[in-house]
Formats: sequence, structure tokens, C-alpha cells
Amino acid sequence: MAIVDDTASTLVDLQRDAAAPNIVKFQLNAAQVFIVNQNWDGLEAYLAEFFAEIQGKKFFFHPGLFCSLYQAQISDLIGKKLFVEARAVFDEKVEPLLDQVKDDLYKPFDLEDRVGMLRHYVNICLPPPADEVEDMHVVLSDYMMLYFPTSLLGEVNRTNSISDFVMTFNDEKGKHHRCLACQWVMPVSATSMSIVHHIKHSKQVNQCRRVTKWMLGYLAYVNGEKEVDIQGMTASSMTQSRKRKALSPPLTPPILDQQSVVIPVELALQIYSDLCTNNLLALSALKNDNTLWAAETKEILLRQEKVISELKGLFVSSMQKHAPLGSTLAFMKIRTLCDLSDDLFTLLKNLPNVSELLLKQDNKVNELRRCFMVAAAERLPPTAPADKGRAGAGSTSPSTSSESISSKLRPLGPV
Repeated sequence: MAIVDDTASTLVDLQRDAAAPNIVKFQLNAAQVFIVNQNWDGLEAYLAEFFAEIQGKKFFFHPGLFCSLYQAQISDLIGKKLFVEARAVFDEKVEPLLDQVKDDLYKPFDLEDRVGMLRHYVNICLPPPADEVEDMHVVLSDYMMLYFPTSLLGEVNRTNSISDFVMTFNDEKGKHHRCLACQWVMPVSATSMSIVHHIKHSKQVNQCRRVTKWMLGYLAYVNGEKEVDIQGMTASSMTQSRKRKALSPPLTPPILDQQSVVIPVELALQIYSDLCTNNLLALSALKNDNTLWAAETKEILLRQEKVISELKGLFVSSMQKHAPLGSTLAFMKIRTLCDLSDDLFTLLKNLPNVSELLLKQDNKVNELRRCFMVAAAERLPPTAPADKGRAGAGSTSPSTSSESISSKLRPLGPV
């Protein structure tokens, strides 16, 4: 892979331009004011002007940073129930980010996934969950530190070393490094090679989801090595950075009105309990397995464990508020579990000792999903004349009884 037609000369040009004494300065304080005031259009205009001035004739797009900006804008609009405006931002600004096929020097590895994620939340008129929310103050300052360090006040210069990819800070636990691309805070024990593996998606290190061709080219330039092919990374990164399958069209607000559906508590909690148990048993069974397949499986299971914990929080919150368990957000968490379960497909044949546990886990995820689907179907308004005859006089409310739902839920069968 070449970053552009001539990787080496382009990197040298970029380094020379960045060191120019009359370089354009990025006014971070001014940008922060835009963020605090949620003036996303103002921030977009300022960034566009900055990139045009600092890059000059060698202009490149920065879709990753603008995607973060648009995500913040969409979340803000959805929070204010301005759904039409949020849709317009996605259609007019987010989706076109994928059209820059040739100009991909600064295109992050996870751009397609992020666009798909935003499409999903715009469709269901809900903001991204807390674990998807970015701190735009940090994202913006880290981005400039990574790609345009000398544009920041204080004359930050590159060191032509691995440290150019991280922000170093201290807390009560000691010195830490934060990846400037994806904001991953590395363990205290992290070494320079940990950072290299993070960027190159090599070995079992947390993989940088925001890695770009520029980063790989600069890393090769710093280390005097051959550049890694980002397309090869796409094919080989099977776990954290794998492209997600396209989300199926969600249930739209006019059908469910974004309200909870009524799910039998005992049934849902029993399935949830089995789900927790199976996940922990699978992790325990793999604790002494140091193979590549086991490491990838454990990472998926740990990600499932996080979603399972979030699901528990939603269930507890519903019970405290005496509300139905079947919220739309809970259903979305279950869909995430289904996606993660799908990721185990190619690993099963290499893990015969735990394959039965993993299949049971998949079974429980689908059972829980089916609880929601059946409950949602119970809330649909009657559409056939026969429904009118069955309902009581003047009654138009769909059935939501636990008995009705439970009778339609059938075991998915033994594993």
C-alpha cells in the first residue's frame, strides 16, 4: 500500500510544511467555545477554514474528525427531539464521508462502522448510548496533536519517534499514555512496542480503531520499516476492528412509539441469569488457553460481559421505576450481543472444549431477543377484520398479557 503516489516524498513534504515558521495556528480555545455552546455549524466552518489554510495545495479530507463532529451534532438534535434535522445532517454530511474513495490518507479504519452506527440511531430516533459518546474537547485536541502538532500554541514539535502517537500524563497510579487517534488509555506497563502493536493491529493488544494510512506511513518512516497495508489489516483483524454487518432496518417510531413493550419478568430474568452464567463459564474455561483463537474469543466474551452488565442496569432501572422491562434501548443492547455472538462463528471449530458453552450462550441471546420480538408483536394494532370480532366492544388495545406472550414463546431447542 502507498499512502499516495510517492509515500516517502509526501511524508517529507508534510514534515517540512509542519515545521514552517509561518504555519497557521489552531485556536483551540476558540474551538472549545464552539463545543461548549453546541455551535456545531460554527465549529465545522472553522475546521474547514483551518484545513484549507494549513494544507494549501496538498489538501486532504479529514472524514474521521468531521464524523465525530457530526455525531455530536446528531446526538444534540435527537436529544432536543429535532429528528428531521438530525436526519438531514446524516443524509447531507455523514453519508457523503464515504464517497471520498481516492482521498483516504486520513480516513480512519472504523469510518464505515461509525457511519452505520449513526444511521441506526438516526433511524430509531435515539442518541448513541453512553459508551459511544466522545468527548469532543479531547478528540479535537488529540487530533491536532497527532496530525498538526506545530499548529498548536506552545510550539509542539515532532520527535520522529513513537511518542508522537501518544499523549503522556500522570495520575495517582503513575505515568500513562493515551493514543492520540482513538483515546485508548494504555496500561502503566505499556511499552513502546505496545503502541506499535496497537497501531499495526498486531498481537493481542487493544487495536486502534482510528488508525489511518498516514499513521501507518509515519510509523514506518519513524521505524525505518516497510509500511503495513491497511487493507491487509481489514482482512486479518478478526475481533475488535472487524467490520460490522449492516444493521437490519429497525422498528420505526410510528409502530412502537419508542415505548417499552411488556415482557414477563420471571421469564426474561431467568434467560438473563442463564446468559450471565454461560458467559462466565466460557471465560473460566478459556482462562488457561493461550492460543490466538482463545485470546480472540475471550476478548469477544469480555465485550459481551460489558453489554450484559449494561443490560442489567436497564432492567434494574425499569423495576425501580415500575416500568416494563422491554425498552427499545434494552433491545438494542441485545442486538449488540447477537452481533458479538456472530463474531464467534469462525472461532468455534478451533475451540472444541468450549464450543458447547458458546452455543448455549448464543441460544440464550436469541431467546432473550425473541422475548422482545414477541412482546413487540403483541403491541401491534389489529389489521384483520377477524381481530375486531375477537376484541371486546369498543376495545382497540392490543393484548400485552404475560400469559399471551409466554404462550407464544417456545424453546429454541436443545443445543
